[in-house]
Amino acid sequence: MALILPIFIVALTAIIVLISAEFAVKYSIRIARHFRLSDELIGMTVLAIGTSIPEIITHIVGSIEILKNPALLNPVSGLVIGTNIGSDIFQQNFLIGLIALLGIVVIARKHLFKDVGGLIGAALIVLIFSFNGMFSRIEGVILVAAYFIYLYVLRKKGMLREKPIELNNNKKDRIAIYIVYVLVSFVAMGIAADFLIKNSTILVKALPISASFFGVILLGIATAFPELMTSLLAIRKKRARISAGILIGSNITNPMLGIGIGAIISTYTVPKVIFTYDLPFKIATALLILLFLWKGKLKKRYAVILIGLYVLYLIFRNIYFPADIYM
Repeated sequence: MALILPIFIVALTAIIVLISAEFAVKYSIRIARHFRLSDELIGMTVLAIGTSIPEIITHIVGSIEILKNPALLNPVSGLVIGTNIGSDIFQQNFLIGLIALLGIVVIARKHLFKDVGGLIGAALIVLIFSFNGMFSRIEGVILVAAYFIYLYVLRKKGMLREKPIELNNNKKDRIAIYIVYVLVSFVAMGIAADFLIKNSTILVKALPISASFFGVILLGIATAFPELMTSLLAIRKKRARISAGILIGSNITNPMLGIGIGAIISTYTVPKVIFTYDLPFKIATALLILLFLWKGKLKKRYAVILIGLYVLYLIFRNIYFPADIYM
């Protein structure tokens, strides 16, 4: 009986995320057309940041808890970093594979190294910074700064070369309203996902697993709900490039902006499993995705391979890294 309320809240918040994602995609597409942005660019910036709100909130809340109680540094660090990297790996392997099976994942070859290369580059920076077993405030600043430099590059290179869209005054006035709708949708997704995470935690808090694996298997998947819902809706609206951009852009936003902001607030310690297993797996499968997408869309047989690798990743992680070890 005690679990009925958490189950109800999980179901309700998932519906709220779905509705919010519907509005985010609908009005972001209209904004993109007004400002002449490509589908890839709107997916990798506006939607990627918006759907990464749960991961960013997790880092902010966790870092504040560390400041209030320094004794929580190791377990909270393992939890929030595991959530971040776990969400990325889930999106990168399972969700991209699922979207390819249900619809299509395609990236123009001229953007392939910029997009997937950005994903790989973000993971490499996080891997390098994690070698000493911690993320310092300086490293947090570098991660956040590198992220905004990447956005600047996208802005310079990702604009469509087309004639300006002529809008009448009424439509110009509506753009401000559309922007408000998108912002409200992102806030709703963040709040709903926060409740989703908390109540999902209640349902599985007795599981005998490490803090980082708890973050990977539960919170990492839960915080990826906005990306899942928004990507599925983009596929339904036949916006394949937005769907791919959301998942790839979120995989750049999460580690650089999420971990960066959290490290600036409190610093983190890093479980060895993160840089000996999780990040190498993420980079290796990202290279595999780069290879799969080289000829255009992600074929369904490749999608099955990515999903299968994700399942194996979870199995081997639980068997060989049952506990968090810190330097």
